[in-house]
Amino acid sequence: MKISRECIHCLARQAVEIAEEVTEDRADQEKIIRESLKELSEIDFNLSAPEIAFKMHQHAKRITGNNDPYKRLKEDYNSMAVKISEKIIEEKWLENAADEFDLACRLAIAGNIIDFSVGIDAKYSDIVKSIEDSIKHDLFGTGSIALRDAINNSKKIMYIADNSGEIVFDKFLLQELPKDKVTFVVKGGPIVNDATMDDAIEIGVVDLVNVIDNGHTAQGTILSDCSEDFRNEFDKADLIISKGQANFETLSNVVDKKIFYLLRAKCKSVASEIGCKHMDYVLTNL
Repeated sequence: MKISRECIHCLARQAVEIAEEVTEDRADQEKIIRESLKELSEIDFNLSAPEIAFKMHQHAKRITGNNDPYKRLKEDYNSMAVKISEKIIEEKWLENAADEFDLACRLAIAGNIIDFSVGIDAKYSDIVKSIEDSIKHDLFGTGSIALRDAINNSKKIMYIADNSGEIVFDKFLLQELPKDKVTFVVKGGPIVNDATMDDAIEIGVVDLVNVIDNGHTAQGTILSDCSEDFRNEFDKADLIISKGQANFETLSNVVDKKIFYLLRAKCKSVASEIGCKHMDYVLTNL
C-alpha cells in the first residue's frame, strides 16, 4: 500500500512523538524533528508509510544512542494484557463460546488496539472495551469461517505478529491452530512497540510454536529488507496470517500468497484501502 496524502500529517505527528519519547533533551528533540521533517519533505509516494517511518526512527536512534525508547511502555502493555487475558481464562470465555475459533480470532483482532504509532494511548479500560466490543461487532471481510478453511487446507502457516501486549491475545488464536505447522514472526529488533523475540519469550509464545524474527527493525514486513532466512520461510508458507495495519500496508501488494489480514482499521487511509469503516474489526484476505 503506497503512502497517501492523509499519511503525511500522521507521520509529522509521529516525528514529534518519537522525539519526545526517545529523549528529554530539547536540542536533540529538535534535531530529530528537523531530520524527520526533512524526510517528509523529500517523500517518495511510491513507498509505504512504515518505510518512511523507519527512516525517521533511525534518525532518533542515531542522535540519541537510545535503541529502544519504548521498552518501558512495551513492558507495561505486556503486563496489562496478561492481566486481561487471565480474566478471560478464569471466566472461561472460550470454553463457553458458541464458536471458540471465531472468538479467538476476535480476541486477536481486539488486541490490535495497542498501537503507539497511530497516536492511540490505549489504557486498560480501552483494551477491555476493544475486547468486549469485538464480541458484539461484525467482522469486516471474509470472516473466521474462511480463515478456518484456509488453515485446514494449509501445510505451513506463517503468523506475522504486530505489537507487544497484542501478542498476549494472539496466544488465544495460536492455541486454535495446528501448532506444528505454525511459524510465529517477530521483529529483528526494537521499533516503537512492535513485538520482538524478548516479548515472545516473556509472554511464552516460544513455548507454543516455533518463533523467528524477520531480520529487520521496521514496522510492518518490508520483504526486500528482511533477512534471507525469513524470506525463505515466507516463501515456504502456503498461508500467511498478518496482524495489524503496518503489516497490511507493507504486504497488501503481495499477490502470489494467500494472506489473511487481522486488524483494527485505526487510520482512515487503511480503512479506505480495505473498503471498511474507520475502527472496524477486520478479518479478510483481499
